[in-house]
Amino acid sequence: MTESKKVKKGAEKITEEKALVSRGVILNSIQGMQKNLGEKSKEKKSILDSDFKYSLQITLFKIPRGAGRLNKMLLTHSLIDDTDEVCLVVKDLERGAKKDFEPTNNHFEEVLRVAGVTRINRILSVNELKKNYGPFEAKLKLCQSFEVFLVDSRVYNRTVPLLGKHFLKRKKLPIALKMDCEDLNEAIAKALKYTIYRQSNSGNVLSIDVGKHRMTAEDITDNVCEVINHLKSDTLGGWNNIRSIYVKPAKDDPLSVPIYLSDATGEDLPIPEQISQKDKVVAKKRKQVNEILENVGFSKKGHFSSN
Repeated sequence: MTESKKVKKGAEKITEEKALVSRGVILNSIQGMQKNLGEKSKEKKSILDSDFKYSLQITLFKIPRGAGRLNKMLLTHSLIDDTDEVCLVVKDLERGAKKDFEPTNNHFEEVLRVAGVTRINRILSVNELKKNYGPFEAKLKLCQSFEVFLVDSRVYNRTVPLLGKHFLKRKKLPIALKMDCEDLNEAIAKALKYTIYRQSNSGNVLSIDVGKHRMTAEDITDNVCEVINHLKSDTLGGWNNIRSIYVKPAKDDPLSVPIYLSDATGEDLPIPEQISQKDKVVAKKRKQVNEILENVGFSKKGHFSSN
């Protein structure tokens, strides 16, 4: 097969996939669901609140091999609004159990003020996290107090183990934030566009939050399309590993609307290999080292020399 024919065949496949889950079908589904749930909320206020999340329920043919974990995905429109509380965990100016964390909090409050950031409701240093939120009940209260947790990327690996299982259970995995970036406001706005979803190694169903009832149908549709484009990559085994996609409210409501149903069996599909972020970093560094070693050699006296 020539290169031009390969490109043409690939283009036809992409077109077919887009036709299977067209934007028009998604938009109509969201509009119909919003109307239906809006009418229900007026009739039975005790069952449905005025605002709640919509999620994509994705069923896979084959469960990816690897450890179950929480993943994050960048959406077009944030699910976090002005009423949601945001907590930022920052690096201590001075490390040590006996060090006062107030100077650290004051310092980063000034950093946010100078940068014009108004979206952060609470600053929490790592030292304060250790001192005041060690007990089980304290961690639970902290988890329930904020909708989103951002963490200075320099202390991300130290912070995650301190938070505990409450954050994992409630899909409140902290989002890493580069505090030394050029535009902190923009970096925070981007961080708040991530949605967190749980990937299990024992079940073939994923639930990914994609919208809120108060959002416009267009914005929710944009987010759904973003998730679908992500699924077309090698993530979770690629598009061929998708059995079905439903849109449903993240509430105890039976309503769900299918936007994609595969007529395949999935029997011939290989089991996807899910590579962890740590393994990806190690593989990247190994590749860099090998590339460097390919360009150097040893002289007769045992010194490095360029090839």
